[in-house]
Amino acid sequence: MDRGAIIAVLSMLFYFTSLLGAPGPGAVQPLAAPAEQRTYEVVGQTAQVTADAVTVRSAPAADAQALGVLKGDARQVIILDKDESWYKIRPSSGPIGWVPAYALRVTPVTPKQLDRIILGYYDPGGPAYETLLEHSAKLTAAAPLGWNLDSDGKLRASFDPQEMGRSLYFAGNQELFTFAHVRIPAPPTALLANAALQEASLDTLVATVQEWGLRGILIHVDYVPTWEQEELFAFVAALKSKMTAQGRYTLISLPWAEGLDYAAAGQGADYLVLQTSAVPAEPGPAAALPAVEEMITTVSQVVPGERIILGLSVSGLHWPRGGMLQALSHGEAMGLAAREGAKIRWDTASQTPYFQYGNGQEVWFENRYSLKHKLELVAKFNLAGVALANLGQEDPALWETALQLLIG
Repeated sequence: MDRGAIIAVLSMLFYFTSLLGAPGPGAVQPLAAPAEQRTYEVVGQTAQVTADAVTVRSAPAADAQALGVLKGDARQVIILDKDESWYKIRPSSGPIGWVPAYALRVTPVTPKQLDRIILGYYDPGGPAYETLLEHSAKLTAAAPLGWNLDSDGKLRASFDPQEMGRSLYFAGNQELFTFAHVRIPAPPTALLANAALQEASLDTLVATVQEWGLRGILIHVDYVPTWEQEELFAFVAALKSKMTAQGRYTLISLPWAEGLDYAAAGQGADYLVLQTSAVPAEPGPAAALPAVEEMITTVSQVVPGERIILGLSVSGLHWPRGGMLQALSHGEAMGLAAREGAKIRWDTASQTPYFQYGNGQEVWFENRYSLKHKLELVAKFNLAGVALANLGQEDPALWETALQLLIG
């Protein structure tokens, strides 16, 4: 991965302040870690235990509480923090805590290859970050959420810069390709009608990628373009031109809809991400397998499969009686079924699990089996890879079963 990610994060607070319209300082100031984090630079590095055995402690001190013992035959550990001669580590099993630096040998992470893309969308904080910590070796790329492009092309940031900084340092040290996830929630009418606004917006997007040290940008179109799609895809193509000149990538993510010019969208980006999930009008699967396969079959006729990334949501939907539709993680869905004594059923037509309880309430969700069937389409159509939305909400077994289809 571009090591600029490590250096550029130092300018985050200046950049974040600029986005909000406040005056920036005369010189870029280093990003200070929060009280519980001593430094970002080591986050995500890997190390081997060189001592026969080492005590894991609750703090970076020899008299701190002992949490357990890590043996020298342990697999690689991930470094989370450093304090002078101590490292905070996360082993593959056992307690997270501090060990003396002499007990470890920092080892290089093998740069990720893009032969098959496994991209994760994540919120920089919360359960998604925990998923990154645990499963980054099975990802090749990551796209942190938090940017929106409004109607006149202004880029709005809605994230904690400290959390973003930590996650990007981690991704950089894990050699992940990183992409800014920029959501377009509605037609950018004013932007597409004004050449000057477009040029200013393009400059802002490019500067964002540069300042955060990212490898590219993902434009996530969160609505169905109609009359404006020609201008929208031309805007993305202009962005790609600027990105390519810097050796960076441009991705565009689109929903499934008749009348969309996927050929034009594909030509204007390095990769086209197909959004397979849609909220149905009534209880049912968000991404039925036959519908997903039909989508790929249609789009792959106009865009080469090796430039298509299959977008999959790993979470589920809950239809409560008389209430608003709710998104559920796999763990929440299973917990609800257990509390209600509901039997998990399998819908053969859509290849999706679901359950019913109470008086007409339903939950449809994804698990290792439903996602395995969809992931098999990546090989069947020779697609570039997969993009996993809602990282941190997945069936934990996904990483050891279904994703092996892509990892090998």
